[in-house]
Amino acid sequence: MSDVVYSLFHYRVKPGMEDRFQDYLTKVLPVTEAQESYVLSYEIFQAPDGTYFQIERYENEEAVWKHLELTADGQKAWSEATELIQLTMVGDLTQRFRDQFLGGGGIDFKPFREISR
Repeated sequence: MSDVVYSLFHYRVKPGMEDRFQDYLTKVLPVTEAQESYVLSYEIFQAPDGTYFQIERYENEEAVWKHLELTADGQKAWSEATELIQLTMVGDLTQRFRDQFLGGGGIDFKPFREISR
């Protein structure tokens, strides 16, 4: 099984917080692209209703911790600007990770079967 971890976020930007959301994009995306080779992908999609779906793929759980540390200012902007609808994590996560990030009602899926190419 792969050590890859996926973070799947469904969220909305709070009314009046669009500029703060833009701060998040400005602070996190350039750093992730230029400095974080362990972040395998970082994709943001917008639905017709204005909500967002974000998929992040990391080499492993340690890569998630490194990303959060390096982009802490941007993560703060995201937290202030958005309302989380659903968080789903996919991967073999430690209890420490589950306690810190999924204690508020998120879902995690552990690897079960895999075919990779």
